[in-house]
Amino acid sequence: MGDDAGVPAVRWQIELARVGSLSERETQVFGLLGAGYSNRGIAARLHVTERTVKAHVAAILAKLEVESRLQVGLVAQAHQLMYEGTVPDQPTVTDN
Repeated sequence: MGDDAGVPAVRWQIELARVGSLSERETQVFGLLGAGYSNRGIAARLHVTERTVKAHVAAILAKLEVESRLQVGLVAQAHQLMYEGTVPDQPTVTDN
């Protein structure tokens, strides 16, 4: 029973600690990835190109030191559950 591998805070602890290194825009993309948006959907929502979204996703992968957008999504879900209480239906996104 001492195995905490299934608890998001424990499983993604290192990656969760790195979330603070994301820029404001990367944090927005991170949240939208966690909500299941595609690159196209994120681009439309943030009023940027898909190429820009791909660049943000690549930066997020590097900063969190994960290998896939699936892992980013899992970290985002854990982050939302741990720090925001619930996964919002509509992530907060502001135009910059």
